[in-house]
Amino acid sequence: MTMPAKSIQDLQMQLSPQYRSGGWGCRNIERGNMYLMFTVLLLLLHLLLLPLYLYLTWHHRYWRSRGLVTAKPLTLLGTYPGLLTRKSNLVEEVQQIYNKYKSKYRAVGVFVTRQPQILVLDPELAHEVLVLNFRCYRDSLTSSYMRHAKWDKYARRNPFWASGNTWRRLRTEAQTGLSVNRLKQGFAIWEQSGKKLTNFVNQQAKKHSNIVETRDLCFRYTADVMCDFIWGINADTLTPNAEQPNKVQEMASKWTSYAFYMISIFMASIVAPFSRKLLRLRFYPKETDDFFSNLTKESIELRLKSGDEIQRVDYLSHLLKLRLEKDASHDDLVGHALTVMLDGYDTTATALLHALYYLSEHPSAQQKLRMEIRNAMENDQSLSFDQLCELPYLEQVVYESLRLSSLIPQYTKVCTHPTNIQLNEFKQLEVEVGMTIMIPNYQFHHDAKYFPDPKAFRPERFDNGAHHDLIRKGILLPFSDGPRICMGMRLALLTLKSALLHIISEYQVVRSKDHIETAGDSGFGVVLRGNINLEYRRLLK
Repeated sequence: MTMPAKSIQDLQMQLSPQYRSGGWGCRNIERGNMYLMFTVLLLLLHLLLLPLYLYLTWHHRYWRSRGLVTAKPLTLLGTYPGLLTRKSNLVEEVQQIYNKYKSKYRAVGVFVTRQPQILVLDPELAHEVLVLNFRCYRDSLTSSYMRHAKWDKYARRNPFWASGNTWRRLRTEAQTGLSVNRLKQGFAIWEQSGKKLTNFVNQQAKKHSNIVETRDLCFRYTADVMCDFIWGINADTLTPNAEQPNKVQEMASKWTSYAFYMISIFMASIVAPFSRKLLRLRFYPKETDDFFSNLTKESIELRLKSGDEIQRVDYLSHLLKLRLEKDASHDDLVGHALTVMLDGYDTTATALLHALYYLSEHPSAQQKLRMEIRNAMENDQSLSFDQLCELPYLEQVVYESLRLSSLIPQYTKVCTHPTNIQLNEFKQLEVEVGMTIMIPNYQFHHDAKYFPDPKAFRPERFDNGAHHDLIRKGILLPFSDGPRICMGMRLALLTLKSALLHIISEYQVVRSKDHIETAGDSGFGVVLRGNINLEYRRLLK
């Protein structure tokens, strides 16, 4: 017997009151729909993030499969997350790995974001990479960036960013103008700038109760020296009434700070290297390109007009020689001029700042240096180039300052020819072309194994030329080593020594009561921060 069909109204009447009134039944259905929607959204989110996760971690088993111990822990941001987050300094992150593995291994595998890299832990291996096996590690990490900054015309003409045969040609052309003989012939430039330096200190000390802000002082000095040596002009940064940085110093500071900052940006962007071209990243700002191009052009015209292109020995005379003998273009000359500026302005000023700070904290070392300088001077008011270079304690003070500050805290080389690294007596690691190798010289410089009481300022640790042996062993690397050693090393040492000679012979430098902070910089080093107010007390002759 067939039951009569019930109307919708009859069915609704049989349902519970809660359902008819939109009670728990409806709410459960709605909640179920929400859970379903949330689950779908999570699934979609995972599907979207999965490619990103795979992209970031795809290579994280690279070293395990090759038998190289991998530094832990690893995150999606790699071994050095601070490169992207900017919340920690690279030196500090490298230090953690170095401390953990240095006693057991010559090298460990790390990851710069997603890219595998070898971190050297043994100075002997560092010497092998930089010197003994240089043919397999010809390029630096910075040189690998230039393929993404092709429009940066002056950076491309700097050996610091060059690779392969281009690097060798540019370095040969630029370095000839920085030979010992040329620096010796141009030593009057450093003598003149040194005298202007002490006069400026005297004027500032009188005005501010012997307190002189030393960071600004050091940058004024290197700006004066570099402008005179490179372009043959007076920068007017050390004139008695020069309160604010002038245009030359302003442009030089903007140029160098931008260049060093962009190095960290290029390193961080390794996670998405295509972004460099997309964003048209460059190392030198367009504004400073135009300024230094015009400065070089005007300096050349002035030199030719004066007829001093042969008589005055400086870097500008070398540039004129390149134009005549090598048919160098104007852009080539500007590129070479900025190469010298990179070596002699910012890092040299910062090195001088640290040296004066360390001497202010160690009066006995300062007095020992002063006695050496005054004994060498005897009745003369100055020293010759050769006499300056032969002061042993001054050399020790400079190298101890460079060790402590370690302004370039790591060097990163690129494998350019397949080679091997001997990990231990039984195991070799094959190194592929394109692999990067970081040498953590800051860690070597501050390792008690190589430098007992490493935080102490002790120039005596380099007695009897000990620094030369430490350099040969890969332990002390303030200028790197090998064929790609800092091209401006002699220039920087001369500038540092000349400034210390003039200041320490005439002033006692005393640490002020101001708090001075030492902290991480834009991502690479650990340096003095803020204003460095030191007291300069004029000495009796």
